[in-house]
This record gives sequence, C-alpha cells and structure tokens, in this order.
Amino acid sequence: MDPVEKEEKRAMISSSGDLMEFEEHISITGSAKISGGKVKKTIRISGSGRINGDLECDGLTSSGTLKGSGNLTAHGDISSSGSLNIAGFLYGDGSADFSGSTQIGNLVRIQGALVASGSFKVGHFVTVNEGIEFSGSSSINGNLSAQKSIKIDGSTKIEGNVVAENILMGASEGVRKKQHYRIHGSILAKNTVDVNRTHVEGDIKGKDVTIGRGSEILGTVYYVDTIEVDKKAKLANEPTQINLDEL
Repeated sequence: MDPVEKEEKRAMISSSGDLMEFEEHISITGSAKISGGKVKKTIRISGSGRINGDLECDGLTSSGTLKGSGNLTAHGDISSSGSLNIAGFLYGDGSADFSGSTQIGNLVRIQGALVASGSFKVGHFVTVNEGIEFSGSSSINGNLSAQKSIKIDGSTKIEGNVVAENILMGASEGVRKKQHYRIHGSILAKNTVDVNRTHVEGDIKGKDVTIGRGSEILGTVYYVDTIEVDKKAKLANEPTQINLDEL
C-alpha cells in the first residue's frame, strides 16, 4: 500500500488594503491577517500584520508591524525595518537584516549572515552560519554563535557563551559612546578576541586577545600567540598561555 502524503496547508492571507500575488512574491499593504500554513513565495508586507500559527514561506520583507503567535520559517532572506515580534522560533535559509525593533520568543537559526541595527531580543540561543553584526541594543537569553565573525558595537547582554572565529566588542574606530557589554558566560574564539568596556563572568579564549579599557574579566584569559591588556582593565586572574589545540 502506497503511503499517503500529508497535504500541505496553504496559509490564507487577507488585507484591508492591497493584496497582489505575483509569480515569486505576494505584496501586502494595509492591515493583514495571515493564517498558519505554507506559502511557496516571498511575502512582502508594508502595513500591520498578524500571523496566527506557524508560517513557512520562501522569504519575508516587512516594513511595518508584524506579530506572529507561532514559529516562522523562511527559505530565503528575512528583512524587517519596522517592528517584528515572533512568539516561537525563527529559522531562515538565507540572511537576516533587522533595522527596527525585533523580538523572538524562542531560538534563532540563520544559514546566512545576521545584521541587527535596532533593538534585538531573543528568548533562547542564536546560531548563524555566516557572521553576526549588532550595532543597536541586543539581549540574548542563551548562547550566541557564528561560524565567522561576531561584531558588536551596540550595548548587549548575553546570558550564555559567545562563540565564533573572531569576536569584536566595541572595537570599531569612531564608536565613542560608552556602550555596555555584559557576557554571563565565556567568550570563545578560534582566532581574535578584542573587547572594550566588556564585563565577562566566564573565561576568554583566543589566539590573539586584546582586553580594552573598562573591561572586567572574572574568569581566566587564555591566549595562544599574543595578549594585550589595557591598564584600565580588570582581570581576576593572570592571563594563561595555551597551545593551539587547547582552543
């Protein structure tokens, strides 16, 4: 007997404004309602929208206010320049760019790069295959990890570990504001660590490590090749040199 394939539920979309469907995307203006289900196209919304349930689509662009009661899966890029609030998890096969206010209740997994220049809050961990760049205010209630570099120039609070190839916090030239960086776990880099005005409750590990002005490290700083500590930084323990295979 042949197995019976489960019929995919297509999401239903309604709007008080214009609703136009094209070959590769759906354009929505006005106040919109989207049911849970699947849309094999990119959704572009420029008004206020509400997603009731889990939504799966080919990509998402939002320039208004969008709220979702479930999970959001996008098989492409995600972009939001307004307010985005998803109660569940956020998964994207492409890259993600957030320039407004973003709040994700559960975890975030992005296959491409993640850029957030506004307020960015996540209720669980964040995993990115490319790089991460935060320049606004970020709060992560878990680990923050990337295969490439993590660069944070806005204020941040991370409850878990920060893991990447290169990790830079407040290291950009021209960043003059006294931002606040608080890491409750450890900072673990395969290559470079450069932190300024950063409070770390755990350890720091990297090949080349720079502890800048105003930083406080409660754990131990481990380095392979070079270590540089500003005279206005506080270390609870003496830096320890390790072998490359100990990273």
